[in-house]
Amino acid sequence: MQQSSDIAYYIDVLQRRKYQFLVPAAVVFFMVVILAFILAPVYKSTATILIEDQDIPQDLVQTTVTGFVEERLQSISQIVLSHGNLLNIIKEFDLYPDLVGKYTTEEIIFKMREDISLEPITAEVTNQYSGRPSSATVAFTLSYEGRRPQKVAQVANILTSLYLKENLKEREEKASSTFDFLELQQAELRSEILELESRIAQFKESHVNELPELLVHNMNSMERLQREMDKVQEQVASLKNRKVYLEGQRASIDPNLRIVSNEGTRYATSKEELEKLRREFLTLTSKYSDRHPDVVSFKRQIDALEKEVDAVANLDVVQHEIDSKERELSFLRKKYSAKHPEVVMLRKQIDALNERLEEESMQERLFESAGDIPDNPGYIQIETQIASTELEIAEAERVHAELGNKYVGYQSRVVNTPQVEQGYKVLLRDYDNAQRKYQETNTRLMSAREAKGLEQSQLAERFTLIDPPIVPEKPIRPNRLALVLVGFILSIGVGIGIGTFLEFMDRSIRRSEDLSDIVKCPILAIVPYWESAAEAKAIVRRKWFIVMVILCTSAVVVVGIHLFYMPLDVIAIKVMRKIVLNF
Repeated sequence: MQQSSDIAYYIDVLQRRKYQFLVPAAVVFFMVVILAFILAPVYKSTATILIEDQDIPQDLVQTTVTGFVEERLQSISQIVLSHGNLLNIIKEFDLYPDLVGKYTTEEIIFKMREDISLEPITAEVTNQYSGRPSSATVAFTLSYEGRRPQKVAQVANILTSLYLKENLKEREEKASSTFDFLELQQAELRSEILELESRIAQFKESHVNELPELLVHNMNSMERLQREMDKVQEQVASLKNRKVYLEGQRASIDPNLRIVSNEGTRYATSKEELEKLRREFLTLTSKYSDRHPDVVSFKRQIDALEKEVDAVANLDVVQHEIDSKERELSFLRKKYSAKHPEVVMLRKQIDALNERLEEESMQERLFESAGDIPDNPGYIQIETQIASTELEIAEAERVHAELGNKYVGYQSRVVNTPQVEQGYKVLLRDYDNAQRKYQETNTRLMSAREAKGLEQSQLAERFTLIDPPIVPEKPIRPNRLALVLVGFILSIGVGIGIGTFLEFMDRSIRRSEDLSDIVKCPILAIVPYWESAAEAKAIVRRKWFIVMVILCTSAVVVVGIHLFYMPLDVIAIKVMRKIVLNF
């Protein structure tokens, strides 16, 4: 019972508020319909470009243009949609004439960028390296929107050609720049290698005998020299022993020992000759007087021999005294200065003895010249052997000194080798690094040359136009039918909203429950509303008016659809075709 009352209440509200509902709804719907048919049509021309992989397998020739296709498309878009390119296109095709003068150039270019769209087309492919499925961009569409179909197609063609041209240009420039960069790097590395080779040659020249590779040779040379020095040292020691031995033999042989004559007679020495002459002199003096010629002759010979023998003896005595004085002088010099009286006196004594020794030596040399020159063959032979031994000793000592100098030189080389090795290794390490970089750069340069030829012959990845832009036959927007439907729904919503709002704002008492709630007493009876004849006629007139409004509005909508959206006959044919196809 309560539900019936509520339904009757709502029906009463609809009847009472029907004009507040219908009028706003009709106004909104009419405005939307007008808007849908006065909006200018927008056309769109689209080109489809295929991204083809390079013709030659990448295992044979690697391209230098790497990176994702999306990145290259964004890079090309930044170039194609630059300020200068778009401004030239706008001027060439006289685009946006209604905006010129009202908006700035930047705003017009911004509007054109909004009208250009690039959409990638992806596909599920299998990665050739990982073997896993993944999505890849295999093509993309390039579109341009505008109000004039012919110009829209022309602009789309221009943009498509710019994308294709910039792609080729960018790839060739990247390949050429990569090749030029690697060529420059190779030239720099070649110069660096030549400089390092020159420095290594200078280093080797300045340390030719101290290089690390000669360390073993130098150490072996040191060992060889050490063995030779030891051998020479042993030889010197052996020669010195031999000299001592020969000197001992020489000391045991009288240098004046006469040789035995052919008759077997032995020649006497000076002392023996002196003794012999003295004995014969005694015999002669016993026979003859002192004036006898033989006695006088013997006396003269004895005196001469005595002087000779005494001179040698005196020479030894003087030499012995000189040695004794020298030792005493050396002892005094340790105690006193050179001006001390005892030292001065001893020095004078030594000088006097030296003068005497010189005189005795002169006499001895006179005697020797006279006949004391050693003439003993054994003595002479030993003397010769001693002299030969001394020469051999001198030669061996010279060789030993020469070997010692060489040994010191090799030792210096071995000692300096670690420091030389450090600097030498630094040069060799720099040279090896430069050589390795040069080889790597040379390999990369060859690959870059192949990639450059690949790009110039257009055998690498390229854009291929598969669907060129065409003149659009119909606009892509506005969708006038959709706008009408949306306007219809919107008008209903607006009417319901306004009617509901007015109902809530109305404080009139329309139901008995509302009155009972106000007076706090039950309702005893309800008197219904009596409609007059004038009111009935007015209701009929309003109904006819509403019908006429609906008919006029429908006619306007149909005419608008026929004129601005699609001819009615075409719509009818499409509807019939869909019905036939569906059934």
